Amino acid sequence: MFTEYDCQSCRGVSSPVLVAKSIDCDRDYSGVTLGDLLAMRPEELAGVDPLASNLLVAREIPSLASLEIAPYQRILNEWADAFRTWCLPQWEPYFHEAPEDFRNDIDFFRFGMLFQFLDREIGIAYREDQTHVASILYTNPSDLFLNGVIDTRRGTCGNMAALHVAIAWRLGWPVSLACVNSHFICRFDDGERVFNLETTDTGRGGWSARTDQRYVDEVGVSLRAIEAGSDLKALTHREMLGAFIGLRARHLKNVGESRANNQLMLQSESDWLLARWLFPAHRVMYRNQIGISALRGEYLFDFDETGHPISLGEFLLETYGGTHVDSGLHFEEPDSSSVSPEILDTMEINEFFSHGRMEQ
Repeated sequence: MFTEYDCQSCRGVSSPVLVAKSIDCDRDYSGVTLGDLLAMRPEELAGVDPLASNLLVAREIPSLASLEIAPYQRILNEWADAFRTWCLPQWEPYFHEAPEDFRNDIDFFRFGMLFQFLDREIGIAYREDQTHVASILYTNPSDLFLNGVIDTRRGTCGNMAALHVAIAWRLGWPVSLACVNSHFICRFDDGERVFNLETTDTGRGGWSARTDQRYVDEVGVSLRAIEAGSDLKALTHREMLGAFIGLRARHLKNVGESRANNQLMLQSESDWLLARWLFPAHRVMYRNQIGISALRGEYLFDFDETGHPISLGEFLLETYGGTHVDSGLHFEEPDSSSVSPEILDTMEINEFFSHGRMEQ
């Protein structure tokens, strides 16, 4: 029924998910803003529907400004009710017939059955046109936010994992997002047990429940990323909100990249900074923010002024160059008469930080 991998040690960090005893999934969010969420205490955010927080971030994008949250609340409420009242009563007998096949844990079974429900009954699947591509420019924000996957039944890791979290909260489960480099998964963490769920592995029956060790060994999650609190940890409510804002920053950055327009790319900087304020440990957002802020420096400073990316490069080489492996990056003042600032950005900044782009 599911893909499981044996391991001797689970290397991720336990971060129990705080979910309110009851979430008002019918609350009217028409007058609520992202600023209201930012002002909330953690225990208050625990009572905010993840669907609502996701779409509150999304509707500040001009093309989604008219987005209404209530219709999506009703859809997810219906899906959660169908799963709770129709699917679980039919499927749970399979667990009791052979509990050893499901780690002898009914919550693990139910967690996987939620994926099975969305995959088989609702028809949620990964976008076929984005499967196996090396990199993606998300110029359509609906590819990243919950309105897109609910409307089309096709999504990405950006909104498919969030969909599972939003329904899990309706069921009262301690589930949140977790990061695997630039990828999002779902993570159940009640302080005693931890289960991962790969929400994009659809269309083949069953579900994928990789252990932390498998992500380390096969996907290449580093121990530094885990120890820093970036990867393989259930996100707190503030961190999850930061992840949603990071998706918006990704969209804005990609729009600029698709048009080779640095000024459009720079519009993502404030979102990267806000996302990192909420989730400072996330390594991919750090790399993206540093790259965009370096680009900002090209427009704020002349080549010979402290603050220009060249001076940053000199500082980094002076501070770290003697003790670290040479990256091959050389900070030499370019010939401004032959190379435009836009080309300089592509050559010296985006190329250096390209490994930090949030690719699928």
